[in-house]
Amino acid sequence: MNKNAMFTGVHRLLFISMIIVPAVPLFLAAVIGFYSYVETTKNFATNAIEQVAIDHRNMIVGFLDERRADLETILALTSVDALSGAAGQAEISRILHASGNVFQDMGVIDPEGRQTAYSGPYDLVGKFYSDTAWYREAVKQGYYVSDVFLGYRNVPHFVVAVARRIQGQVWVLRASIDSNQFGRLVEQVSIGDSGEAYILNRDGIFQTDRRSYGELLERDAFSYPTHDESVMAFTGKEQDVEYLFASATMNDGKWRLIVRQKKEEAFQSTMAASYTVLLILVCGGGVIIFLAVIVSRRVLDTLQRQAEEVDILENQLLQAARLAELGEMAAGFAHEINNPLQVMKTDTALLELTLSDLVEKGTDADLCAEAQEVVDQFSIQIGRCAAITREILRFGRHDAPELQPVVLTTYIPEVGAMIQAKAEVHGIRLQFEVDDKSPTIAADPGQLQQVMINLLNNAIYAVVDRHGTEGGEICVSVKNIQGSAVIRVADNGTGMSKDIQNKIFLPFYTTKPPGQGTGMGLPVSHTIIDSLGGELNVESVRGEGTTFVITLPGLSNRR
Repeated sequence: MNKNAMFTGVHRLLFISMIIVPAVPLFLAAVIGFYSYVETTKNFATNAIEQVAIDHRNMIVGFLDERRADLETILALTSVDALSGAAGQAEISRILHASGNVFQDMGVIDPEGRQTAYSGPYDLVGKFYSDTAWYREAVKQGYYVSDVFLGYRNVPHFVVAVARRIQGQVWVLRASIDSNQFGRLVEQVSIGDSGEAYILNRDGIFQTDRRSYGELLERDAFSYPTHDESVMAFTGKEQDVEYLFASATMNDGKWRLIVRQKKEEAFQSTMAASYTVLLILVCGGGVIIFLAVIVSRRVLDTLQRQAEEVDILENQLLQAARLAELGEMAAGFAHEINNPLQVMKTDTALLELTLSDLVEKGTDADLCAEAQEVVDQFSIQIGRCAAITREILRFGRHDAPELQPVVLTTYIPEVGAMIQAKAEVHGIRLQFEVDDKSPTIAADPGQLQQVMINLLNNAIYAVVDRHGTEGGEICVSVKNIQGSAVIRVADNGTGMSKDIQNKIFLPFYTTKPPGQGTGMGLPVSHTIIDSLGGELNVESVRGEGTTFVITLPGLSNRR
């Protein structure tokens, strides 16, 4: 079936479905909307007054917390000598004057409960507070906000007190807040024309005046429900007027902030909700059609993009298969090359014997020396070719991995020698820093070699991509960290972004151009290191370079 025809059919079906399917709930909304809007708007009004209560409570609590912080700072910064006597009197007066109109008066109470320093309009120096509830709670808790009371001054006020232990004794700094000023703060609530706010204590005593009726320190005659949560909403009738209430606890549960509004005003938006429902029904059809066009188009684009990705994945699989076949062929070539190398090695040995005979017979010494140099060079190059074919065979073998002790101080330089020539061709300085104390590890030499060569080849590619044939550097280091071998392959190549780093260990993901990478090197390397009980991680900065870190347990750390 033609892919374009298939995608066109899917697009058409999706577009029609996205129009027809929403029509059902839209029709149901038209039927039940009229009956549900009243309840919806009531819930909205209830939630709104609850939110007002929460916000207003937070503002009041913030005000009290600021006063507490002020007093705690003052008490913490005041020396012992300045807590009583003339010095204390002067210091408290200075502090009260500096605080503006925040506090009505302020005083220091010594460990016996006697006020030793006071600043304010009343004669309270020497007064004892050890028997008062607010003083005992302040000593016990370290901080206390009292209910409104008359006290020695016979004027409604409440106390904010903080305690501090100094030289093993508890001193209390207390300040009075004017109830009228605090009441004006509480009354600042914005909720319609009939909305008002006030505070009650646990006994239903007004802690602030109520705008409609209800004086400070009077008992509210209304019966409020039990407060079993932080904030609650309810309705009730008082003096033939129905109200919508919201109640929020504060001051450690000793106070409850009441916000109330006449019910008829709170629910007057119910009629507006009916028009909102009607507007939704009128606009709903247009919105559904618009979304159907946009979403169906995007789904179609996604399907087409995924189909292209599948094609790319199939090509990558074919390329991986070709590379696997190439590996098999390389192993076969290595076997074939080994045979003439052995013949050349035997002939070289025979040539050395012949040359020895010529020397004994007195043949020209310079000529013999030159011939000996050629023979030595042949031996060296034959040995190199043999080593290369051995490494190719070991790299390409498919036997089950055999763990054996690997001495990294000699193994890493040997692996590096295989890639040294390639690095030099590209003008890259390849250096090795292997700690003599590097631990011996248990690994399959062939698999570990596969990992190292893959990391080095990737590093060479990244360095050449950034620097060309000048200025490239690759450093391979091995260190012993708590008994584990930490191998770092660092380059100053192009580096990688965070997004690419999150994908490099996914199979078939590659940043190289088509035909230059399969996306399997790093996933396979990660699998090999993981099978050895180690970790393979990457550290990279775009435009600066990349470091791959291999951590393998030493023989002493393996379990």
